[in-house]
Amino acid sequence: MKRKQYKLRKLMATMLLVMLIFSFIYGIAGIIFSATSKTGIFDRSNMEYIKIALQCLLGLIVLFLPSALEHKCKITFFNEMHILFVLFLYGAIILGEVQGYYQKFYHWDTILHTLSGVMLSSFGFCIIDIINKSKKINLGLSNWFMSFFSFCFAIMLDTLWEIIEFVMDMFFDLNMQQYMLPDGTVLLGHYAIVDTMKDLIVDALGASIISIIGYILLQRRKNSIAGNS
Repeated sequence: MKRKQYKLRKLMATMLLVMLIFSFIYGIAGIIFSATSKTGIFDRSNMEYIKIALQCLLGLIVLFLPSALEHKCKITFFNEMHILFVLFLYGAIILGEVQGYYQKFYHWDTILHTLSGVMLSSFGFCIIDIINKSKKINLGLSNWFMSFFSFCFAIMLDTLWEIIEFVMDMFFDLNMQQYMLPDGTVLLGHYAIVDTMKDLIVDALGASIISIIGYILLQRRKNSIAGNS
C-alpha cells in the first residue's frame, strides 16, 4: 500500500512539475505578447500574466521543499501529506491562477486557505512529533505544547504568505490582497483589509481543527502506551 502511495506521489509531483513549467512559459509569453497579440491566445491583462509567471516560479521552488526537508533534516513525511501538498499547489496555481478559478468561483480562495491551515498544521505536527520522539534530542514535550506548536507553525507560514502578497502588490500592483475591485476602484479603510483578514481567519480555523484532532490522537497514543505498560 505504501509503495503504491509513494508511486502515486511521485507521479503527481512530476505531472505538477511539468504543468508549472509550461504555465510559467505561458505566463512569460503572455507578458511579452499580451499588448500586441491580435488573437485570443493572450487576451488577459499584463498584470494577470505577471501573476501567473511569479506564482508558477514560486510553485516550482515550493514543490521541492518537502523532499529537501526530508533529505536535510532526516524527516520522513507521510505519503498522504505529500499528495495533499501537491493537490494544494495544483488547486492554488494551476486551477486558481492559470485556469482562473479565483474569478470563476467566489469561494475558491477561501477553500484553499482553509486547506492551507489544515495542511501546514499537519506538517507542523509531523515535524515536532519526529523531533520529540528522537532519542538524540529527547525533548519530552507535552501533547498540549505539540498541538500549540502545530497551530503556530501554520499561522506563521500563512502570515508569511500574506506578507509576500503585500510585497508583490507593492512592487507589481497585482491586487493579490484584493484591495481593488475589478473595475479599478480602490477600497479604503476596513474594506481594504477584508480579504487579508478573511484568509487569516480561515487559515486559523483549519489549523485549529488539526491541532485539536492531533491532540486527541496524541492523548490516545499516550493512554494506549500507558495501558500496555
